[in-house]
Amino acid sequence: MKNILKNILGLLLFIPSIYAQKEQIKEAQKELKSGNSEQVIAILSPVEYLIINASDEDKINFYYLKSSALVNLLNKNGNDFRSESMAVTALKDLIRMEQEASIDKHTSEAIKTLRKIKMDLVKSAEEDLVSQNFIESGNKYRQTYFIDDKDTLQLYNAAVSYKNANEDDLALKCYEELKAINYLGNTNIYSAYNKNTHKEEYFTSIEERDAKIKSGFYIKPMQKVKSKKEEIYKSLALIYVRKGYKEKALKFIGMARNLNDNDDSLAILEANLYLETKEYDFFDKLATIIVESKMNNSEVAFNFGVSCQNEKYYQGAEKYYKKAIEIDPKYVQAYVSLSQLLVDESAGIDLKINRLGGSVSNKGVCSELELQKEQIVKEATFYIQKAISIDPFNSSAKQLLSSINHKGNSQTTAVVIEE
Repeated sequence: MKNILKNILGLLLFIPSIYAQKEQIKEAQKELKSGNSEQVIAILSPVEYLIINASDEDKINFYYLKSSALVNLLNKNGNDFRSESMAVTALKDLIRMEQEASIDKHTSEAIKTLRKIKMDLVKSAEEDLVSQNFIESGNKYRQTYFIDDKDTLQLYNAAVSYKNANEDDLALKCYEELKAINYLGNTNIYSAYNKNTHKEEYFTSIEERDAKIKSGFYIKPMQKVKSKKEEIYKSLALIYVRKGYKEKALKFIGMARNLNDNDDSLAILEANLYLETKEYDFFDKLATIIVESKMNNSEVAFNFGVSCQNEKYYQGAEKYYKKAIEIDPKYVQAYVSLSQLLVDESAGIDLKINRLGGSVSNKGVCSELELQKEQIVKEATFYIQKAISIDPFNSSAKQLLSSINHKGNSQTTAVVIEE
Protein backbone atom coordinates (compact mmCIF):
# COMPACT_ATOMS: atom_id res chain seq x y z
CA MET A 1 0.00 0.00 0.00
CA LYS A 2 2.86 2.36 0.89
CA ASN A 3 4.52 1.72 -2.49
CA ILE A 4 1.28 2.46 -4.34
CA LEU A 5 0.93 5.76 -2.45
CA LYS A 6 4.55 6.65 -3.22
CA ASN A 7 4.01 5.98 -6.95
CA ILE A 8 0.83 8.07 -6.99
CA LEU A 9 2.58 10.91 -5.17
CA GLY A 10 5.50 10.76 -7.63
CA LEU A 11 3.11 10.86 -10.57
CA LEU A 12 1.28 13.85 -9.09
CA LEU A 13 4.59 15.69 -8.69
CA PHE A 14 5.71 14.67 -12.20
CA ILE A 15 2.58 15.91 -14.03
CA PRO A 16 3.10 19.62 -13.20
CA SER A 17 6.73 19.47 -14.36
CA ILE A 18 5.65 17.93 -17.69
CA TYR A 19 3.10 20.72 -18.07
CA ALA A 20 5.77 23.33 -17.19
CA GLN A 21 8.13 21.92 -19.84
CA LYS A 22 5.43 22.11 -22.51
CA GLU A 23 4.67 25.71 -21.56
CA GLN A 24 8.37 26.61 -21.66
CA ILE A 25 8.74 24.99 -25.08
CA LYS A 26 5.70 26.92 -26.42
CA GLU A 27 7.07 30.17 -25.04
CA ALA A 28 10.51 29.46 -26.54
CA GLN A 29 8.89 28.79 -29.94
CA LYS A 30 7.27 32.23 -29.89
CA GLU A 31 10.56 33.91 -28.97
CA LEU A 32 12.44 32.05 -31.73
CA LYS A 33 9.88 33.18 -34.34
CA SER A 34 10.36 36.74 -33.07
CA GLY A 35 14.14 36.44 -33.48
CA ASN A 36 14.90 36.62 -29.74
CA SER A 37 17.49 33.83 -29.58
CA GLU A 38 18.99 34.98 -26.25
CA GLN A 39 15.53 34.75 -24.68
CA VAL A 40 15.04 31.23 -26.06
CA ILE A 41 18.17 30.06 -24.22
CA ALA A 42 17.09 31.87 -21.04
CA ILE A 43 13.69 30.10 -21.14
CA LEU A 44 15.01 26.60 -21.91
CA SER A 45 18.10 26.46 -19.66
CA PRO A 46 16.23 26.17 -16.29
CA VAL A 47 14.17 23.15 -17.45
CA GLU A 48 16.83 21.26 -19.43
CA TYR A 49 17.55 18.88 -16.54
CA LEU A 50 13.90 17.72 -16.70
CA ILE A 51 13.86 16.97 -20.42
CA ILE A 52 15.09 13.40 -19.91
CA ASN A 53 11.60 12.47 -18.66
CA ALA A 54 9.75 14.22 -21.50
CA SER A 55 8.08 12.61 -24.49
CA ASP A 56 10.08 12.08 -27.69
CA GLU A 57 8.19 14.91 -29.36
CA ASP A 58 9.01 17.35 -26.55
CA LYS A 59 12.67 16.26 -26.48
CA ILE A 60 13.00 16.86 -30.22
CA ASN A 61 11.25 20.22 -30.02
CA PHE A 62 13.41 21.24 -27.07
CA TYR A 63 16.74 20.48 -28.79
CA TYR A 64 15.53 21.91 -32.09
CA LEU A 65 14.73 25.22 -30.38
CA LYS A 66 17.97 25.22 -28.39
CA SER A 67 20.20 24.36 -31.36
CA SER A 68 18.43 26.85 -33.64
CA ALA A 69 18.87 29.65 -31.10
CA LEU A 70 22.55 28.84 -30.55
CA VAL A 71 23.25 28.69 -34.31
CA ASN A 72 21.47 32.05 -34.74
CA LEU A 73 23.64 33.57 -32.02
CA LEU A 74 26.72 32.05 -33.60
CA ASN A 75 25.86 33.62 -36.96
CA LYS A 76 25.01 36.93 -35.30
CA ASN A 77 28.00 37.32 -32.97
CA GLY A 78 30.67 35.67 -35.07
CA ASN A 79 32.49 32.40 -34.53
CA ASP A 80 34.00 31.84 -31.12
CA PHE A 81 35.04 28.49 -29.69
CA ARG A 82 32.63 28.42 -26.73
CA SER A 83 29.57 29.34 -28.84
CA GLU A 84 30.54 26.80 -31.49
CA SER A 85 30.96 24.08 -28.85
CA MET A 86 27.50 24.77 -27.40
CA ALA A 87 25.87 24.84 -30.84
CA VAL A 88 27.60 21.61 -31.92
CA THR A 89 26.54 19.80 -28.74
CA ALA A 90 22.90 20.90 -29.16
CA LEU A 91 22.82 19.86 -32.82
CA LYS A 92 24.28 16.44 -32.02
CA ASP A 93 21.72 16.03 -29.20
CA LEU A 94 18.94 16.86 -31.69
CA ILE A 95 20.21 14.28 -34.19
CA ARG A 96 20.56 11.66 -31.46
CA MET A 97 17.02 12.27 -30.16
CA GLU A 98 15.53 11.88 -33.63
CA GLN A 99 17.54 8.73 -34.29
CA GLU A 100 16.32 7.20 -31.02
CA ALA A 101 12.73 8.11 -31.91
CA SER A 102 13.15 6.91 -35.54
CA ILE A 103 12.12 10.37 -36.76
CA ASP A 104 13.79 12.46 -39.47
CA LYS A 105 12.21 15.86 -39.06
CA HIS A 106 15.23 18.09 -38.46
CA THR A 107 18.16 15.69 -38.86
CA SER A 108 19.03 16.55 -42.46
CA GLU A 109 19.15 20.26 -41.76
CA ALA A 110 21.15 19.69 -38.53
CA ILE A 111 23.74 17.61 -40.40
CA LYS A 112 24.02 20.34 -43.05
CA THR A 113 24.57 22.96 -40.32
CA LEU A 114 27.21 20.81 -38.61
CA ARG A 115 29.09 20.45 -41.90
CA LYS A 116 29.18 24.22 -42.32
CA ILE A 117 30.42 24.73 -38.76
CA LYS A 118 33.05 22.05 -39.37
CA MET A 119 34.31 23.78 -42.53
CA ASP A 120 34.47 27.13 -40.70
CA LEU A 121 36.34 25.53 -37.80
CA VAL A 122 38.94 23.89 -40.05
CA LYS A 123 39.52 27.15 -41.91
CA SER A 124 39.87 29.08 -38.66
CA ALA A 125 42.17 26.42 -37.16
CA GLU A 126 44.44 26.62 -40.21
CA GLU A 127 44.64 30.40 -39.84
CA ASP A 128 45.53 30.01 -36.15
CA LEU A 129 48.20 27.48 -37.10
CA VAL A 130 49.82 29.91 -39.53
CA SER A 131 49.74 32.61 -36.81
CA GLN A 132 51.22 30.08 -34.33
CA ASN A 133 48.16 30.32 -32.07
CA PHE A 134 48.62 26.63 -31.33
CA ILE A 135 46.21 26.29 -28.40
CA GLU A 136 43.39 27.87 -30.41
CA SER A 137 44.12 25.72 -33.45
CA GLY A 138 44.24 22.62 -31.23
CA ASN A 139 40.87 23.45 -29.67
CA LYS A 140 39.27 23.97 -33.07
CA TYR A 141 40.72 20.82 -34.64
CA ARG A 142 39.53 18.84 -31.63
CA GLN A 143 36.05 20.38 -31.89
CA THR A 144 36.03 19.41 -35.58
CA TYR A 145 36.79 15.83 -34.60
CA PHE A 146 33.93 15.98 -32.07
CA ILE A 147 31.58 16.98 -34.92
CA ASP A 148 32.79 14.16 -37.16
CA ASP A 149 34.73 11.43 -35.37
CA LYS A 150 35.33 9.66 -38.69
CA ASP A 151 37.60 12.53 -39.70
CA THR A 152 40.52 11.29 -37.60
CA LEU A 153 42.95 13.62 -39.37
CA GLN A 154 41.53 16.46 -37.27
CA LEU A 155 42.35 14.59 -34.04
CA TYR A 156 45.91 14.21 -35.30
CA ASN A 157 46.04 17.92 -36.17
CA ALA A 158 44.80 18.73 -32.66
CA ALA A 159 47.52 16.56 -31.11
CA VAL A 160 50.27 18.26 -33.12
CA SER A 161 48.92 21.74 -32.30
CA TYR A 162 48.78 21.01 -28.58
CA LYS A 163 52.28 19.54 -28.73
CA ASN A 164 53.57 22.72 -30.40
CA ALA A 165 51.87 24.74 -27.64
CA ASN A 166 53.61 22.58 -24.97
CA GLU A 167 50.17 21.63 -23.67
CA ASP A 168 51.32 18.15 -22.69
CA ASP A 169 48.11 16.99 -20.99
CA LEU A 170 45.90 17.92 -23.96
CA ALA A 171 48.40 16.54 -26.48
CA LEU A 172 48.73 13.32 -24.49
CA LYS A 173 44.97 12.80 -24.47
CA CYS A 174 44.82 13.20 -28.27
CA TYR A 175 47.84 11.00 -28.96
CA GLU A 176 46.54 8.26 -26.65
CA GLU A 177 43.21 8.32 -28.49
CA LEU A 178 45.01 8.15 -31.85
CA LYS A 179 46.86 5.08 -30.59
CA ALA A 180 43.63 3.55 -29.28
CA ILE A 181 41.85 3.91 -32.64
CA ASN A 182 44.96 2.60 -34.45
CA TYR A 183 45.33 5.78 -36.50
CA LEU A 184 47.67 5.28 -39.46
CA GLY A 185 47.56 8.60 -41.30
CA ASN A 186 49.20 7.01 -44.31
CA THR A 187 50.77 9.39 -46.82
CA ASN A 188 52.50 8.71 -50.12
CA ILE A 189 56.21 9.48 -50.28
CA TYR A 190 57.78 10.02 -53.72
CA SER A 191 61.51 9.64 -54.27
CA ALA A 192 64.25 8.98 -56.82
CA TYR A 193 68.04 8.59 -56.88
CA ASN A 194 70.21 11.54 -57.89
CA LYS A 195 72.80 10.35 -60.42
CA ASN A 196 75.39 12.90 -59.29
CA THR A 197 75.13 12.48 -55.50
CA HIS A 198 74.12 8.79 -55.57
CA LYS A 199 71.58 9.60 -52.86
CA GLU A 200 67.83 9.15 -52.60
CA GLU A 201 65.88 12.42 -52.72
CA TYR A 202 62.23 13.04 -51.79
CA PHE A 203 59.61 15.10 -53.62
CA THR A 204 56.32 16.70 -52.60
CA SER A 205 54.33 15.20 -55.49
CA ILE A 206 54.47 12.50 -58.11
CA GLU A 207 54.48 15.20 -60.82
CA GLU A 208 57.62 16.81 -59.38
CA ARG A 209 59.38 13.45 -59.15
CA ASP A 210 58.43 12.44 -62.72
CA ALA A 211 59.70 15.78 -64.03
CA LYS A 212 63.06 15.06 -62.41
CA ILE A 213 63.17 11.61 -64.00
CA LYS A 214 62.48 13.14 -67.43
CA SER A 215 65.37 15.58 -66.91
CA GLY A 216 67.73 12.60 -67.08
CA PHE A 217 69.51 13.44 -63.80
CA TYR A 218 67.42 11.07 -61.67
CA ILE A 219 66.76 7.32 -61.81
CA LYS A 220 64.85 4.63 -59.90
CA PRO A 221 61.52 6.38 -59.23
CA MET A 222 59.87 5.01 -56.09
CA GLN A 223 56.65 5.45 -54.17
CA LYS A 224 56.34 4.50 -50.51
CA VAL A 225 53.54 4.67 -47.97
CA LYS A 226 54.57 6.30 -44.70
CA SER A 227 52.48 5.91 -41.56
CA LYS A 228 52.13 8.44 -38.71
CA LYS A 229 52.44 5.65 -36.13
CA GLU A 230 56.14 6.18 -35.53
CA GLU A 231 55.60 9.91 -34.97
CA ILE A 232 52.70 9.20 -32.56
CA TYR A 233 54.78 6.75 -30.50
CA LYS A 234 57.73 9.15 -30.49
CA SER A 235 55.53 12.04 -29.35
CA LEU A 236 54.04 9.91 -26.58
CA ALA A 237 57.55 8.95 -25.46
CA LEU A 238 58.71 12.59 -25.35
CA ILE A 239 55.63 13.69 -23.38
CA TYR A 240 56.04 10.86 -20.86
CA VAL A 241 59.73 11.79 -20.47
CA ARG A 242 58.75 15.37 -19.62
CA LYS A 243 56.09 14.16 -17.20
CA GLY A 244 58.60 11.87 -15.46
CA TYR A 245 57.05 8.52 -16.48
CA LYS A 246 60.27 6.87 -17.66
CA GLU A 247 58.92 3.31 -17.92
CA LYS A 248 56.05 4.43 -20.16
CA ALA A 249 58.49 6.51 -22.20
CA LEU A 250 60.78 3.51 -22.73
CA LYS A 251 57.79 1.43 -23.83
CA PHE A 252 56.84 3.91 -26.57
CA ILE A 253 60.46 4.42 -27.63
CA GLY A 254 60.66 0.66 -28.15
CA MET A 255 57.45 0.70 -30.20
CA ALA A 256 58.73 3.59 -32.33
CA ARG A 257 62.13 1.96 -32.88
CA ASN A 258 60.42 -1.24 -33.99
CA LEU A 259 59.01 0.82 -36.87
CA ASN A 260 62.23 2.71 -37.57
CA ASP A 261 65.43 1.47 -36.00
CA ASN A 262 67.47 4.13 -37.83
CA ASP A 263 66.09 7.11 -35.89
CA ASP A 264 69.13 8.39 -33.98
CA SER A 265 67.10 10.82 -31.88
CA LEU A 266 65.03 7.93 -30.49
CA ALA A 267 68.15 5.91 -29.74
CA ILE A 268 69.75 8.87 -27.91
CA LEU A 269 66.53 9.50 -25.96
CA GLU A 270 66.42 5.84 -24.92
CA ALA A 271 70.08 5.86 -23.88
CA ASN A 272 69.62 8.98 -21.74
CA LEU A 273 66.58 7.44 -20.05
CA TYR A 274 68.68 4.44 -19.03
CA LEU A 275 71.28 6.91 -17.75
CA GLU A 276 68.67 8.75 -15.66
CA THR A 277 67.47 5.46 -14.15
CA LYS A 278 71.13 4.58 -13.37
CA GLU A 279 71.07 1.47 -15.56
CA TYR A 280 74.63 2.20 -16.64
CA ASP A 281 75.29 -1.12 -18.39
CA PHE A 282 72.31 -0.63 -20.71
CA PHE A 283 73.29 3.02 -21.22
CA ASP A 284 76.91 2.27 -22.10
CA LYS A 285 75.95 -0.51 -24.49
CA LEU A 286 73.47 1.70 -26.35
CA ALA A 287 75.65 4.84 -26.25
CA THR A 288 78.59 2.92 -27.73
CA ILE A 289 76.43 1.60 -30.57
CA ILE A 290 75.13 5.11 -31.27
CA VAL A 291 78.58 6.72 -31.35
CA GLU A 292 79.89 4.02 -33.70
CA SER A 293 76.81 4.09 -35.93
CA LYS A 294 77.12 7.88 -36.24
CA MET A 295 80.48 7.31 -37.97
CA ASN A 296 82.30 8.18 -34.76
CA ASN A 297 80.66 11.59 -34.40
CA SER A 298 82.70 13.45 -31.76
CA GLU A 299 79.81 15.78 -30.82
CA VAL A 300 77.54 12.83 -30.01
CA ALA A 301 80.25 11.34 -27.78
CA PHE A 302 80.84 14.72 -26.09
CA ASN A 303 77.10 15.19 -25.42
CA PHE A 304 76.98 11.77 -23.77
CA GLY A 305 79.88 12.93 -21.58
CA VAL A 306 77.93 16.03 -20.55
CA SER A 307 74.81 13.95 -19.81
CA CYS A 308 76.86 11.54 -17.67
CA GLN A 309 78.40 14.39 -15.72
CA ASN A 310 74.97 15.96 -15.13
CA GLU A 311 73.69 12.62 -13.83
CA LYS A 312 76.79 12.18 -11.62
CA TYR A 313 78.00 9.16 -13.59
CA TYR A 314 81.56 10.45 -13.56
CA GLN A 315 83.26 7.35 -14.93
CA GLY A 316 80.94 7.54 -17.94
CA ALA A 317 81.64 11.26 -18.36
CA GLU A 318 85.39 10.63 -18.45
CA LYS A 319 84.92 7.77 -20.90
CA TYR A 320 82.87 9.77 -23.41
CA TYR A 321 84.97 12.94 -23.17
CA LYS A 322 88.02 10.81 -23.98
CA LYS A 323 86.09 9.16 -26.81
CA ALA A 324 85.28 12.57 -28.27
CA ILE A 325 88.99 13.49 -28.12
CA GLU A 326 89.94 10.18 -29.71
CA ILE A 327 87.58 10.89 -32.61
CA ASP A 328 88.56 14.55 -32.95
CA PRO A 329 91.99 15.35 -31.39
CA LYS A 330 91.27 19.10 -31.83
CA TYR A 331 87.98 19.14 -29.91
CA VAL A 332 88.91 21.91 -27.44
CA GLN A 333 85.74 21.83 -25.34
CA ALA A 334 86.16 18.09 -24.75
CA TYR A 335 89.67 18.75 -23.33
CA VAL A 336 88.36 21.56 -21.11
CA SER A 337 85.40 19.54 -19.81
CA LEU A 338 87.56 16.49 -19.15
CA SER A 339 90.14 18.63 -17.30
CA GLN A 340 87.44 20.23 -15.16
CA LEU A 341 86.02 16.80 -14.35
CA LEU A 342 89.47 15.61 -13.21
CA VAL A 343 90.10 18.76 -11.17
CA ASP A 344 86.76 18.29 -9.42
CA GLU A 345 87.69 14.67 -8.73
CA SER A 346 90.97 15.77 -7.14
CA ALA A 347 89.03 18.19 -4.92
CA GLY A 348 86.90 15.23 -3.86
CA ILE A 349 90.02 13.36 -2.82
CA ASP A 350 91.03 16.38 -0.71
CA LEU A 351 87.71 16.06 1.13
CA LYS A 352 88.40 12.38 1.80
CA ILE A 353 91.85 13.19 3.19
CA ASN A 354 90.44 15.92 5.44
CA ARG A 355 87.77 13.54 6.77
CA LEU A 356 90.40 10.94 7.65
CA GLY A 357 92.37 13.47 9.69
CA GLY A 358 96.06 13.28 10.57
CA SER A 359 96.01 10.19 12.82
CA VAL A 360 98.85 7.67 12.50
CA SER A 361 96.40 4.83 11.70
CA ASN A 362 95.19 6.70 8.60
CA LYS A 363 98.64 7.83 7.45
CA GLY A 364 99.04 5.03 4.89
CA VAL A 365 95.59 5.61 3.36
CA CYS A 366 96.20 9.35 3.19
CA SER A 367 99.53 8.80 1.41
CA GLU A 368 97.83 6.63 -1.21
CA LEU A 369 95.14 9.25 -1.71
CA GLU A 370 97.77 12.00 -2.08
CA LEU A 371 99.51 9.97 -4.81
CA GLN A 372 96.14 9.34 -6.51
CA LYS A 373 95.35 13.05 -6.39
CA GLU A 374 98.78 13.97 -7.77
CA GLN A 375 98.28 11.64 -10.73
CA ILE A 376 94.80 13.04 -11.46
CA VAL A 377 96.04 16.67 -11.32
CA LYS A 378 98.92 15.74 -13.63
CA GLU A 379 96.45 14.24 -16.12
CA ALA A 380 94.15 17.27 -15.87
CA THR A 381 97.12 19.58 -16.51
CA PHE A 382 98.07 17.59 -19.60
CA TYR A 383 94.59 17.88 -21.12
CA ILE A 384 94.17 21.58 -20.35
CA GLN A 385 97.59 22.39 -21.81
CA LYS A 386 96.56 20.46 -24.91
CA ALA A 387 93.43 22.61 -25.17
CA ILE A 388 95.47 25.81 -24.91
CA SER A 389 97.93 24.59 -27.54
CA ILE A 390 95.00 24.21 -29.94
CA ASP A 391 93.24 27.43 -28.90
CA PRO A 392 95.63 29.82 -27.09
CA PHE A 393 92.88 32.40 -26.54
CA ASN A 394 90.39 30.07 -24.85
CA SER A 395 89.59 31.91 -21.61
CA SER A 396 88.00 28.87 -19.88
CA ALA A 397 91.08 26.75 -20.51
CA LYS A 398 93.48 29.46 -19.33
CA GLN A 399 91.46 30.11 -16.19
CA LEU A 400 91.35 26.40 -15.36
CA LEU A 401 95.11 26.03 -15.87
CA SER A 402 95.69 29.02 -13.57
CA SER A 403 93.48 27.37 -10.96
CA ILE A 404 95.48 24.15 -11.16
CA ASN A 405 98.83 25.94 -10.96
CA HIS A 406 97.76 27.87 -7.89
CA LYS A 407 96.13 24.82 -6.35
CA GLY A 408 92.79 26.62 -6.39
CA ASN A 409 90.78 23.47 -5.98
CA SER A 410 88.79 25.07 -3.17
CA GLN A 411 86.99 27.10 -5.82
CA THR A 412 85.86 24.00 -7.71
CA THR A 413 82.97 21.69 -7.07
CA ALA A 414 84.16 18.67 -5.12
CA VAL A 415 83.27 15.30 -6.61
CA VAL A 416 83.65 12.29 -4.33
CA ILE A 417 84.01 9.12 -6.39
CA GLU A 418 82.90 6.23 -4.21
CA GLU A 419 85.14 3.20 -4.19
